[in-house]
Amino acid sequence: MNPQKIIISACLLGDDVKYDGTNNSILNDPLIQKLIELDMLIKICPEVEGGLPIPRPKAEIIGNKVQNIQKIDVTQQFLLGAQKICEIAQKNSVKIAILKSKSPSCGKDFVYDGSFSKVLINGDGLSVRALKKMGVKVFSEKELKKVEKILFK
Repeated sequence: MNPQKIIISACLLGDDVKYDGTNNSILNDPLIQKLIELDMLIKICPEVEGGLPIPRPKAEIIGNKVQNIQKIDVTQQFLLGAQKICEIAQKNSVKIAILKSKSPSCGKDFVYDGSFSKVLINGDGLSVRALKKMGVKVFSEKELKKVEKILFK
């Protein structure tokens, strides 16, 4: 039997795909190590999947749009990335995703307010919104204990 697959932000697995060309690795976390050993993780960066380069200008959600710091609308790239992550989730019967907090794609519960001043507001990134609509349970990298409880009761 194939193990349950979990989508995870590629930056959390050490891929240098963040807007600034770096990562947010949590590879040293014991749960992440266990999930890698069990071949349960599917890594993806919705922003890269949507066609954005590495590095790229920082982007934030402003109303119903995503705009980068140069005031260029990148909503379509973010929507394409969200569509691709959903297609992967559906194809692999994904029920859980672990995504990077605060990101305009992957942020859950809180995202930056669009002023590029590190002010957080309540809200979800575009990929999180799309995955939640599909019924996928989304967690940030700060909620790994919750994921562990669900997977290994």
